[in-house]
Amino acid sequence: MAAVQVSRQQGNGQRPANVLLGTETAASLAGGSMAGGTSLDRIIKPASPAYMPTSPVVKSQDSSVMPVQPKAAATIESVAKELLTPAVQYAELHGLLYEAKDCAEDKSMASQCPVAMFPFPIPEQAFHDAVDLSVLWNKLVDAVARDLPWLYATLEPAAQADPFTGRLLKMSKDIHAEGLRQSLTLGIHRSDYMLHEPDNHVPRFLQVELNTIASSMASHSANTRGLHHYMLGRYGSRDDTVALGIREHFGVANGKELLHGLPENDALKMIPAAMAWAKRAYSAPGSVVLFVVQEGERNFADQRWLEYALWEHHGVSVIRRSLAEIHREARMDSSTGKLCLAEHEVSVVYFRAGYAPEDYMSEADWEARGLIERSLAIKCPSVDYQLVGAKKVQQALARSGAVERFMGLADAAKLRRCFAGLWGLGPGEDDASIIEQACKAPEGFVLKPQREGGGNNFYGEQVAVKLKELSPEERSAYILMQRILPKQRISVMTRAGTVQVMPGISEFGFYSVYLGDGKRSFLSEHAGHLVRTKAEGVDEGGVAAGYAVISSPFLEKCSHRCAEGSEACISQTR
Repeated sequence: MAAVQVSRQQGNGQRPANVLLGTETAASLAGGSMAGGTSLDRIIKPASPAYMPTSPVVKSQDSSVMPVQPKAAATIESVAKELLTPAVQYAELHGLLYEAKDCAEDKSMASQCPVAMFPFPIPEQAFHDAVDLSVLWNKLVDAVARDLPWLYATLEPAAQADPFTGRLLKMSKDIHAEGLRQSLTLGIHRSDYMLHEPDNHVPRFLQVELNTIASSMASHSANTRGLHHYMLGRYGSRDDTVALGIREHFGVANGKELLHGLPENDALKMIPAAMAWAKRAYSAPGSVVLFVVQEGERNFADQRWLEYALWEHHGVSVIRRSLAEIHREARMDSSTGKLCLAEHEVSVVYFRAGYAPEDYMSEADWEARGLIERSLAIKCPSVDYQLVGAKKVQQALARSGAVERFMGLADAAKLRRCFAGLWGLGPGEDDASIIEQACKAPEGFVLKPQREGGGNNFYGEQVAVKLKELSPEERSAYILMQRILPKQRISVMTRAGTVQVMPGISEFGFYSVYLGDGKRSFLSEHAGHLVRTKAEGVDEGGVAAGYAVISSPFLEKCSHRCAEGSEACISQTR
């Protein structure tokens, strides 16, 4: 199907002064006990059912009642054209924004965040199964991060081939050799999946990657859920051709069913609440949370919503600094380890930078990271948690018995159901056979380096070309992964005030929050979700990198039972 594109005139780019985040207060957090992994209260209330108008009727001259002839549903292309302006303006007025690329003359200029006009269908049971895995990923990340001999041995080959991984690994070793001041670690993780749906096979979720640092888009994903609730409720519940077109697109009979398919997304409540929980555990009234950010960050709104929620609902102040600024301004008390910045003690450090080599432009940036790691502040994440997110660790955990080293057999089996095929490369990995397969059929593989963020992987013929270029030692910095094959759905994507209707595929992320010290878990919860939709044929999936749009899941009922006793289901195909 050819893409259909429509444009609208841009507004003045001004951002709203006030947007309501919710009603949770700091007292709701402070009232809970730290012991036993007490859960955080969720406070989003279900939306009221949409008003459903009755079918219109007319009376004939003999007073008999005659039904109006049924209206024809509008095509999804017509719906997209009709609703482009209200969808984009709702997005802009509810914080779905990026800083404009060219704002040298006006620093207040912003553009809409790329978003889907409507949610993306997903099997309902598959969604709930992935939610249930969130706390298991928390448990696994913490256990691996505390098992330093296993972690170091696993990453040593990659560290020798990749200087960035090597620098992080050395930092971890140095910190532990000096003596760890803070055993508490805050994790904000996101496990990303795609629905593997090859022809003539039962579809199932397979994990793409596990993010342990700078797991972004939580605010935007929650606000996109608000956009979709508005679009489905406002325009899908009426008795006109546009509403009929929306309902036909999702295969539902009425507006109530539309809203029922849109699950709550608590990311904008759970993640700030977890930061506030960590600050409370640090026990320093008046301390602040430090956001480590990139200089020239365009994705400011996704970060600012977390900052505003911390203040408005928990009374917690945030300071934003780059690594270079931290190097110039921060000081650590050598005896206590207290980290101070702008005359405030720092209780929690939240990294939205530091995940890529480009974040360390000088030795001063590395010194700033080292200062934070040596301090008493609770890190989100620690360098150890960051290392657990390395692709090499993901591949090593797929080996027989690896996950079982860190958790019971039943829990390990649940996680293993979502493992894609993963192969290590380089000396000691016996990789000749899999490299031969990948070079013969590269479309079935993805070649991944030890990097976070979009634009780093190799697909298709690039896989074979790159593998032939690399020496055995250089291959240690990469892993091979089975190519996941989702089925495409017609999607309505908006970007820069335009809309395109085209086949798309989606990647589904599930956030989780964790606070523990290696002996006790004080907090472990699922914390919302993210959907990123991209056009068929686009390999990468990063929104900030320009590859995808943010969406929401639309839950469909199962039509079949899956293999292996799982309830994960096959969605209805339309």
